Amino acid sequence: MTRKLTLVLATAALSASLTAHAGKIDNGSWTHACGPRPAEVNLDLKNPDAFNKSVGAVNTYRQAQRAWLDCLQKEGNADIQATSQVISQFINAEAQTAKQINDKIAADAKTADAKFGDGK
Repeated sequence: MTRKLTLVLATAALSASLTAHAGKIDNGSWTHACGPRPAEVNLDLKNPDAFNKSVGAVNTYRQAQRAWLDCLQKEGNADIQATSQVISQFINAEAQTAKQINDKIAADAKTADAKFGDGK
């Protein structure tokens, strides 16, 4: 396999893998598809009735927050795995290309020795 073909295949694998996950990193900031952080709520401490009414909103917020954090964790892990696979594939393709080049150099050196060296 030629170096150019190896790089084309690695690039194709990279493109396919990048579309498989939702997040991306741009200028050190990760974007995701989990939506915005749930709006913060507070307990209303004006009086007992206001407090009791605000407990429901706080409980709803906590459920939404938990679901949002779970989404971030799941999506982040998927992005880490996909990115790791892309990098590994690229490195492996480059290592294979380097091996092929070095194998050809070794074969050419052997041919040169037979043609020009003591084996002549």
